[in-house]
Amino acid sequence: MALDKLESRPMEVQNPRVSSENLSDHALIEATKQGDETAFALIVTRYRNPITNYLYRFLNDYEEAVDLACADKIALVIGTTGWQDRLDTMRRKIDAAGIGAVYASNFSPGAQVTFALARRAGELFARFPQYASGMEERHHSKKTDAPSGTAIRLAREVRDGSDGKLDPAIVSSRVGAEFGLHTLFFDSPEDLVEISHRARGRDGFARGALIAAEMIRGRKGLIRFEEMVMS
Repeated sequence: MALDKLESRPMEVQNPRVSSENLSDHALIEATKQGDETAFALIVTRYRNPITNYLYRFLNDYEEAVDLACADKIALVIGTTGWQDRLDTMRRKIDAAGIGAVYASNFSPGAQVTFALARRAGELFARFPQYASGMEERHHSKKTDAPSGTAIRLAREVRDGSDGKLDPAIVSSRVGAEFGLHTLFFDSPEDLVEISHRARGRDGFARGALIAAEMIRGRKGLIRFEEMVMS
């Protein structure tokens, strides 16, 4: 949902749970999780400050958010995907501003370990020519990008680990309410080996983002999350 649309839309109550601006932050956040746009609008109105301004601008235009952060010397934690084709441009802006920014396609600590496993698995399975690699990834119906940033990253780890001998084909589905399931597999006539990561909710992503926010303090430049936590 775009912030500019919320600002121009009358604040009509769509859910009795959020009919009053006196409700607690927790109640509004819980209602927002369930898709209540009035609750979302109330949270935006309640916290009009630079940090939330960057957050909601990222929902609409991440480049504008980076420009704002650079101008105000605010460090960034970036979890959006689909912008890596402009990575060099973003890096130059962040370096010129002298701020720190950490980014990842998936901030879950478990996902970071899975990336490392994928690279090592690619290295090992490349020694055996009978194995082919592939991946299946499933997400909820409201996720628009496919394949996911996590799937793209897993495939890259396998390619890099195998020196290009293995290149997993990715099959994506967008159905139902699945938070995120990625299954990397190595198939041969003799056996099948699978490495899976399933998110049970958003808590893991939030935990990793908070770790990133703590670790980026005092640092400069555009840094990958795994460089912080896996090295």
